[in-house]
Amino acid sequence: MSNVNKNTISVFECIEKAIASHEKFIYLKRNMNIFEVLPLNNLYGVICDLGDSSVYQYGVPPELIARVDMSLGTPKTIYVNNQSIAYYSPDGYDSKENVLNIIKIFNSLSSRNITIYTTEEIYKYVNNFSNSNIVFSCYKDPNEITISASVIISFGYCMRAFVEQKMPTIVIGPNGMGGWVTPENLSYLFRENFLGRPKGTYNELIPLSLFVDELMEIEEHTDMASLLQNNADLLENYLDKSTISKRDTSINDFQNTYIKITDTRQRLSLRPSLPSNVDLRKNGDTVIIQRRILNDLLFSLPESDADFLDDLKNNLSCKELQEKYELNADEFWDIIMPLWERKAIVFMP
Repeated sequence: MSNVNKNTISVFECIEKAIASHEKFIYLKRNMNIFEVLPLNNLYGVICDLGDSSVYQYGVPPELIARVDMSLGTPKTIYVNNQSIAYYSPDGYDSKENVLNIIKIFNSLSSRNITIYTTEEIYKYVNNFSNSNIVFSCYKDPNEITISASVIISFGYCMRAFVEQKMPTIVIGPNGMGGWVTPENLSYLFRENFLGRPKGTYNELIPLSLFVDELMEIEEHTDMASLLQNNADLLENYLDKSTISKRDTSINDFQNTYIKITDTRQRLSLRPSLPSNVDLRKNGDTVIIQRRILNDLLFSLPESDADFLDDLKNNLSCKELQEKYELNADEFWDIIMPLWERKAIVFMP
């Protein structure tokens, strides 16, 4: 992978530290259907996978989002040209229903064997539904397993690791079948974090004939090595353009800023700023603060306060703003704190 220093990034340490820090974080879990979202007034930072865009789409300011690479916890792979198929159930990210979809496909495709790598919990639930051509391999730590196969089926953050390791991959996830990863569709699948068919519906039906076509297309490709190398090169280019946070900046900076916000002796040094996901709009005698994607109303203020809002773009500290508008402490914080609680502003160090 390009110049991402994996030694400086530990997703699991980030999570552990976030949980210990009075739960002021949103953490976007690996299961994209379950969100642990706290009220915005308790929010001082977000940790999510670099491929997930849903936190931003839900209105969280980009300044409060730290992206980390969840694909670190994925198996090693070995490409073998023997028409073997493996399904990797992403650790902490997969559902029983999604694994059952894979089982349904291969119950109908009895001529092909598949090994399903999954957790003990999912295995116990789905085992009785599978035919003899389906073999299970349970794992506890994904970093301790090696998958040898001609094709890997999976979805989500781990697909980046498989593409990087130059494996033929088919995306089947909660949003249906994204298909074979190729240079032509990699960017499209990457934008959706390889969750299935872009714009697909949750747990949608996967026609057997469509899957067989995808599988045959992989197995009949005449220049597989070149195609897999192109995939890996493209992925490296996308990761180069992605902002991947280090542990210290993604947690410690958020935490230190929040400490200053809640400490009246320190918060005058902070710089209140309009986040990059809001717009100011004039509506008659009122100035509206509106989030760009959701188009919802965060706050409205009299037009007479427009100069104050404009000054939030000028990198002034709280102390400088308070002195410029000749406000006492109570008056100033009565204006600022409601704006911050709705995340109509963010505080910068």
